[in-house]
Amino acid sequence: MDNRFSKKIFAILLERAKGPRSWRQFAFDCSISYVQMRKLAQAEQENPPRPKLIKKIADNSFNEVDLEDLMFAAGMIKGESSFVVKDTGDKGEGFYSEYRSLSQKDKNTVNAFVKFLLEQSKEKQG
Repeated sequence: MDNRFSKKIFAILLERAKGPRSWRQFAFDCSISYVQMRKLAQAEQENPPRPKLIKKIADNSFNEVDLEDLMFAAGMIKGESSFVVKDTGDKGEGFYSEYRSLSQKDKNTVNAFVKFLLEQSKEKQG
């Protein structure tokens, strides 16, 4: 097992997997405790969740996030990422405008996510 659990990225994926449901409802749907769900969602859990729990989350997520994405963020497998990126057709101008409007904390999260993806891409190539 690769021990590179990215709490922030896991939390981002968890937010997408939750969809419009409340955290309490999402935890109930996944048959896990609300407290543990909130720790994961707030990137406060130090250790990655076990594969069985990750599977419960993937099985109950909206179609934006799959098991491979969650396992990847938990540092448990290496392989291709299947993150969904929507093409806005604006050649990146909208992205940069939106990025500049983020708080510094949110920019740091985006930067951590990009660094994470670049590291995974380098590992795949080499």
